[in-house]
Amino acid sequence: MRTLLATLAIAGLSVFATASSRAAGNDPDWPCVQRKVTEISAGQVWDGPPLDGLGDSWRADGDLADLARAIASRRTDMTEAKQKIAGFASAAGADKNRRLTLLFAGVLATINAERGSIIAGIGRYARRQQGLAEKISAQSAELDKLPQEGATDDQIDRREELLEIQAWDSRIFHERERSLQYVCELPVLLDQRAFALGREVSGQLDK
Repeated sequence: MRTLLATLAIAGLSVFATASSRAAGNDPDWPCVQRKVTEISAGQVWDGPPLDGLGDSWRADGDLADLARAIASRRTDMTEAKQKIAGFASAAGADKNRRLTLLFAGVLATINAERGSIIAGIGRYARRQQGLAEKISAQSAELDKLPQEGATDDQIDRREELLEIQAWDSRIFHERERSLQYVCELPVLLDQRAFALGREVSGQLDK
């Protein structure tokens, strides 16, 4: 039964990896169903003045940079973020459009940095999971070679040892797979946050 569970675990990972590779453009390290997009482009989430050429100039204004980081953070709920954006716009004066554009440039850069870190972590996570699947597969292959009838004491001991190791590895594999489903949602949540913040900031522009 334990060997069967391990085999099913490996099969499940193979199906998951195949579907994910198609979604990710055949990136073998990308295990998520969602398509792998390494960076959110401004055009996807922003309909205000162009951000091209702004670079990191938003960092030069300490208060603006602090606000950009604060509202980009998932720890700040959207109601609070909206209030902060509205307050910033009200105090921006005649230079409002430029400062709002810089603010969103900072928001997008901050979200993209967090998103890039998460995507790199997902790749590392997937490689560890694949390595564990290969380990379980090797255990199954060794178990298949061990006789079940007429086995020596050493072979019986080895079978019991392998079954114990495999049961533990299979448990870790399944726990990681459940966690991975959550982790794969994080880039999507950041995409949604970038879009919502882009809408809020651009809504304060004088057009």
